[in-house]
Amino acid sequence: GLMHIAAAFNKSIISYWGNTVPEFGMTPYLPAPSLNNNKSPYIILNEVKDLACRPCSKIGFDRCPKGHFKCMTNL
Repeated sequence: GLMHIAAAFNKSIISYWGNTVPEFGMTPYLPAPSLNNNKSPYIILNEVKDLACRPCSKIGFDRCPKGHFKCMTNL
């Protein structure tokens, strides 16, 4: 929710992705890059991509089903 509010106010966004993935569509709602500036309107800085159990949920869990929660502790 807060990421979307920041996007609505055109603020810089730093997001941390644990057990879900941006490819599920939970990215900031921002306009497409302009014709003059072909850059993405946001950058994802922190994400543990090589974890075999990730993603384990579309929305996320409060507790890790595997018991290790490496998707967050490895950040």
